[in-house]
Amino acid sequence: MGRGRVQLKRIENKINRQVTFSKRRNGLLKKAHEISVLCDAEVAVIVFSHKGKLFEYSTDSW
Repeated sequence: MGRGRVQLKRIENKINRQVTFSKRRNGLLKKAHEISVLCDAEVAVIVFSHKGKLFEYSTDSW
């Protein structure tokens, strides 16, 4: 049996919000890598945190 749907609303607790951001950011970057490898696609992902820190993933276009 799968997980239920997550209700999309802002997480009020700052610590929980940061933990969720980190986990989902890592999952998103992993999925971007997977689709680039599996489908031979060029992919770019840019994520900015609440404090403006940059996280990125891009495939090589060489």
